[in-house]
Amino acid sequence: MPLFVNINASELMNTRHRHWKYSLDRLLPLSIEGAVAGFVCACLICAFRLIRDHASPFIMHRLSEWQQHWWIMPLWLLILVIAARFLGFLVSATPLISGSGIPQTELIVQGKLHLSRHDWLKILPAKFAGCLIATLGGLALGREGPCIQMGAATAALLTGLWERFFYSGRICIAAGAGAGMTAAFGAPIAGLLFVFEEMKSRLTLGTFLAVGCAVGAAALTTRHLFDFGLIFPFRHIQALPASSFWLIPITGVVMGVAGVLYNKALISTKNAETQHTPLSQNWRMLPPMLAAFLLTFVCPSVLGGGEDLVSSLVHMTSTPPRDLLSLLMLLAVLKIVFSLFSYTGNVPGGILMPMLCIGALLGALCGQVLMHTSIIASDQWESFIIWGMVGFFVSMVRAPLTGIALVMEMSGSLSCLPEAVVVAFIASWTANALHCPPIYDSLRAAIVVSKKK
Repeated sequence: MPLFVNINASELMNTRHRHWKYSLDRLLPLSIEGAVAGFVCACLICAFRLIRDHASPFIMHRLSEWQQHWWIMPLWLLILVIAARFLGFLVSATPLISGSGIPQTELIVQGKLHLSRHDWLKILPAKFAGCLIATLGGLALGREGPCIQMGAATAALLTGLWERFFYSGRICIAAGAGAGMTAAFGAPIAGLLFVFEEMKSRLTLGTFLAVGCAVGAAALTTRHLFDFGLIFPFRHIQALPASSFWLIPITGVVMGVAGVLYNKALISTKNAETQHTPLSQNWRMLPPMLAAFLLTFVCPSVLGGGEDLVSSLVHMTSTPPRDLLSLLMLLAVLKIVFSLFSYTGNVPGGILMPMLCIGALLGALCGQVLMHTSIIASDQWESFIIWGMVGFFVSMVRAPLTGIALVMEMSGSLSCLPEAVVVAFIASWTANALHCPPIYDSLRAAIVVSKKK
């Protein structure tokens, strides 16, 4: 074998030129595909949000009349039992719709899970119906994770129609996931960062353009076509004065520890239910639904993902201080326990919004304690709601840039941004120091193990 090989320099240059030209030729189609996928995904997700946002208040209004109409309680119980059975059927028929769908989508983008077009055709309507029924039934689940999976499914189906699946399928699926997150939260920057920071998508020019165009189109569609605004109206919240900055690192540590404890509790509860439940998959959603039935008539505030509960925190100032502290503690405990229970049974629903709600409640508790001990002024505790959401999210997911952008875009409280950055990275460092893996890493590992079995 010769030690040296003759290389034709002109041929090498022509090859590189052709490859570069081919790459440039792919950028425009990828950008167009991303924009189209973002628009279609946003239309689907916004339709989901509209149905849920109109149906949920109607249901809760009717249920609030149970003292005047005796038949409301047994009728609602019957509806929830039927809903639990139907959810069991959906998950049995399409197992990949269980949970939030984010771990499954990440495995697909990373090339560790392969689905056919027929699989996507089953996942999309099943996830849409399953998540809608679960959240309207009152389970403490979010729509945002399912919206990410539905966005990925929509993009995958569009890519199949364009017959470019072999080359750009994973790119467009990642773009669809980012568009789904953008449309669900109204947060395009967080959607873009989520794809690269959490989903670990390979950062290339083509991927960046496709995802960027997708989240941009989704943001424009969500805001201007469907007129969705901020989820949390917190623009008025101001940061602490410089003299109180020493509280920020402490908040990061507290939220980091709280996120680790919730992370471990979620995985332990899910594993315990999976291993010890006497129910078949067709009926595993029934216990959470029965718990939701009881809470509907006892403490309806903890039902659902928690958007309304978080928004109402700043309006609780009319409650006497000591009563407010007790109320926040009660709501935090109930929300934590019910959200853990709601995620069992492979119910199709997400944990992102409950995660933010719990973080907001814990942050509000921290702010109230500091206010009661005269460490901060009475008009400064609300900023801890923002930092609680950021710190708890980052401790759970371990994606600080995504967490910061997400909460800032959802709340509009940009004055809290510098402190949020500190809280986020200290919460992440705390969770890493406690050797707790990110929640989606644990959920992905469980899916891989079940596939091998």
